[in-house]
Amino acid sequence: MDREIVKRIVDEARGEESNLVVWDKRDTFTIEPKAEVSVEDEYLKVQMDEGKATVYVEYDAIYKLVVEKERSSRSGTRAGFGAALS
Repeated sequence: MDREIVKRIVDEARGEESNLVVWDKRDTFTIEPKAEVSVEDEYLKVQMDEGKATVYVEYDAIYKLVVEKERSSRSGTRAGFGAALS
């Protein structure tokens, strides 16, 4: 996935104080708004649990990012951006 796309999605999640859901080659995980997220040159760096855990995700490993919108009457509503793997 392109760094600029990742940056735009991370900024959107921060602005809306929403969860960011990341799908990569190994796993799927949710980043809560209180986590510290930085968009580095080659990877996404996430510090969780008040600095007790740090996750590095290479952009090439990410195949989908989703800003999890606040749920209203319909459950499962998500806006997402994906990249096709070749």
